[in-house]
Amino acid sequence: MRRFHAISSAGLLAAVLAVGGCAGHGARRGGGGGGGADAAGAAVPLGSAALAPGVRGVKLLVVGDSWARNLGVGAADADRDRRNVVVNAGEPGCGLMQPVRIRRQGRMIAAPARCNRWPERWRDLVARYHPTAVLLEVGYWDGQDSQQLPGHTGVQSITGPDFRRRFDAQVDRAIGILSAGGARVYLPTVVDNSDAARANSDAMNAAVHAAVRRNPAHAALLDLHGQLCSAAKVCPREVSGIQVYDDTGHPSAAAHDRLGAWILNSIHTDLSRTPPRGGQVPTKAGH
Repeated sequence: MRRFHAISSAGLLAAVLAVGGCAGHGARRGGGGGGGADAAGAAVPLGSAALAPGVRGVKLLVVGDSWARNLGVGAADADRDRRNVVVNAGEPGCGLMQPVRIRRQGRMIAAPARCNRWPERWRDLVARYHPTAVLLEVGYWDGQDSQQLPGHTGVQSITGPDFRRRFDAQVDRAIGILSAGGARVYLPTVVDNSDAARANSDAMNAAVHAAVRRNPAHAALLDLHGQLCSAAKVCPREVSGIQVYDDTGHPSAAAHDRLGAWILNSIHTDLSRTPPRGGQVPTKAGH
């Protein structure tokens, strides 16, 4: 369930402004057995239990796919005292690739125009809300074997060199647009998928890491994988009695609230220690 709050001119209140559709695209669920630890006993954190008391004044714009939207709801829910602003502009079924066609429910259809207009839309959002931070989550949609790229026939994936080259160019373009007003852009890693699709999640995580390395002054990494999976790549469906995923494969309400608190805590910590642009900046948040 989404919650809606207004932005008050009296100060920074937590706000989630839903932009676009609400249906999930069926992101794949992390594998692994039950419980909150792997075979070696290493605990899976599953975010933070609560927002840290000092986290305030963050203006967070959330863009990307349905996981972005889900995590944006969690961030707004976690900020119960309305100390921050969360603008949730996640678009289910939308990534960065601007494809010609996409595969949906087993058949190829024309790519939605609203998805391919992300550069203009995100410029408008940055100009309107002036965020201090942006969560850019496209790893789940762009990590699927579901898109036909311009100039190509058939579906390609992040494991292919042509797709990867285009993804690298598009994510750099996105970081440039989203950071144009001074915001820092945070790119989450993705959870491990089933064994059959793990090559995709591994390739996407490699691409996300590389994007942060190429853009150290404007981007930082959020290790979402480390919140949901162990070092042994066990991604449990239940942690300390909390169901991690809902029926669509997205984080459940309880899980996304914990992840939302972790996201805001991590971003606030990173912003507080990041020097002005042009200085040496950290490239990883969430530790």
